[in-house]
Amino acid sequence: MVLLFPTIALSDLTELNDIIRDPAISRRCKALLKERSEKIIVQQKLTAMIMRNKKLQNKAKKNQEVVLNKLALLETRLNNNLRLTRMRVTSMEENLVRKGCPGITL
Repeated sequence: MVLLFPTIALSDLTELNDIIRDPAISRRCKALLKERSEKIIVQQKLTAMIMRNKKLQNKAKKNQEVVLNKLALLETRLNNNLRLTRMRVTSMEENLVRKGCPGITL
C-alpha cells in the first residue's frame, strides 16, 4: 500500500508564510478593521441618541410644539445618519472580505 503525499520543501513553506503574513497586507487590514470599529462605535452612539430622543419626545408636553417639532426633525436626521452608517459598515465588511484579510472575525 503506497500513500502519496505532496511534499513541500522548506523554501516553499517559507514563501507561503511570507505571502500569508505580508506586512503590507497586515497594516492595510488593521487599518480597515480600525476604521470599521470606529464606525460601529458611531453606530452605537447614534442608536443611543435615537433612544434618548424618543424618551424626550415622550416626556415633552403636548403644548410644547416647537420642542416636539425639533425633536422630530432631529430623530429623522439621526435615523438617516444611522442608516448611512450601517451601509458604510456593511460596505467595509464586504471590502475586508474582498481584500482577503487573513484571520478576520466580523
